[in-house]
Amino acid sequence: MVSTRFSSRLGLFLKAEALRQSSQNVLPRIRSRQLSTISKSDERTKPSLSNLNLRPMSSSTNFATVPKQYQAAAAAATVSPLSFPADDLPSILTELNDRVHDIVTDPLAVMRFTVEEFEGRVAMSTSFGIQSAVLLHIATQVLPDIPVVWVDTGYLPKETYEYAEQLKEVLNLNLIVKSNQEWSPARMEAIHGKLWESDTVEGHTLYGRMRKAEPLNEGLDSIRPNPKVLLSGLRASQTKARANMPVIGYQNSRFKVLPLLKMTDEDVEKYMDMYDLPAHPLTSKGYVTVGDWHSSRPVGEGEDARNTRFGGKFEECGLHVDEHEPVKQAEEEKPEDNIHQLESSKKTGVDALETTMAHAETDTAVIMIKKVMEDGSYCRKCNDVQGKIESDGIADWIGYTGYADVTDAQSEGARLAKHFGIGTAPFFLVRSLEEQKKGEEWKVVRSYLQLRKMLEKAEATVEESRDNVGESKDSEEMLKAQKHLEELKIHVDRLERELKQAQTKVSETKQFFVKKFQGQHPEADKLF
Repeated sequence: MVSTRFSSRLGLFLKAEALRQSSQNVLPRIRSRQLSTISKSDERTKPSLSNLNLRPMSSSTNFATVPKQYQAAAAAATVSPLSFPADDLPSILTELNDRVHDIVTDPLAVMRFTVEEFEGRVAMSTSFGIQSAVLLHIATQVLPDIPVVWVDTGYLPKETYEYAEQLKEVLNLNLIVKSNQEWSPARMEAIHGKLWESDTVEGHTLYGRMRKAEPLNEGLDSIRPNPKVLLSGLRASQTKARANMPVIGYQNSRFKVLPLLKMTDEDVEKYMDMYDLPAHPLTSKGYVTVGDWHSSRPVGEGEDARNTRFGGKFEECGLHVDEHEPVKQAEEEKPEDNIHQLESSKKTGVDALETTMAHAETDTAVIMIKKVMEDGSYCRKCNDVQGKIESDGIADWIGYTGYADVTDAQSEGARLAKHFGIGTAPFFLVRSLEEQKKGEEWKVVRSYLQLRKMLEKAEATVEESRDNVGESKDSEEMLKAQKHLEELKIHVDRLERELKQAQTKVSETKQFFVKKFQGQHPEADKLF
């Protein structure tokens, strides 16, 4: 039996996480000065409301003074920090995994546990691959109408499309099909080339993000009510990285549950035979795993199955090992043979360390970190340096700007400052194109003057190189610049989508607070 105390902790974590995202992700740097009208003395003397730890507002609070577009964010900002530390997530995961320890070999039991524990707020993804029918069958036995997100990469074999239709009919699936509407296969190839042929981690990662990860997240975000859990059919025997995965993890702001984790290939075959589940058409042609047509092939005699994907260069498909949840390296693996992200990225979880690319004019990638004060303004020195950057005309050379919020130790900039041992702001992280290609770490630059001289020297070197190689090289560099611009556009588009999603969450948060205060304040709707 699960303790009431743990259930409340898990429930509180989920509620707090939703509120945190709606209040912090929308406008992380805007802390409207109008909020200063809230009486701090009232915050100290009045009791908290219910188990959400809400701060009661002074009767003198006048939210009418807050601009309309910020009122929802202002309401969300009245939520105090969690009643337990934000890093309590590891202990929650440990307890969840302890509770499923005795049933990990029973996928159906894991599925029932998940549905009960998370009140049915469960969704799943599928690739309609060789073994996909097993989890689809198990999941629909427990939750017949479970939302199933299928990402159409645009490169799937025709047999996979046929198989998807067959399983949809046989299992009566509640299927949600998503693809990258902005980056069609043709556009991606025109701008970035055939990324699946790339030997670099960056190319493989970009392919996975564009063709798989972004459409999957879009599909999950479209489900109402939004799922708290994503089911996945990963199994420990499939890759070295997956061998160390727990049954229950946390990825991209959702719990991730792997009911089939302990099933072997033989177990999968027996299950499909037992329930007479249809096989993927490519099974009869020697395929033991299948993804996109260009990166899958039949397995050879005595060959490892995952070597049939991406020419054996990459084991993961782009959905299951990401910047936010690095998988522990298997002890038997040699570091040089395994694909891993930067140490700084693994320890901080800051995406920009992986996605910020070298600028074509300087062959240097630059990340700038600014300090955000309690009132939402930047520190004086940050403003001074920003002015110099703009007047010196090098703003375009700054690939990414992060923020160290003095009120939030988990803000990107705060995490980076702690990792790199920086105590002042602003500061810069730089990496040359050559270092980027080799997967080397970022270097810290504390002085703007030092940064400017470094970039000006780098620009001169790039220009000299272009002059030496002639017109053909100029054309090549132009293509690099265009490619870099398109990559930046991808990031901007993603941020715009995230902002739109966050605005929706803030609206939901506002409605929650209005309802919460309705019985305690006759004009609650006017407060927000």
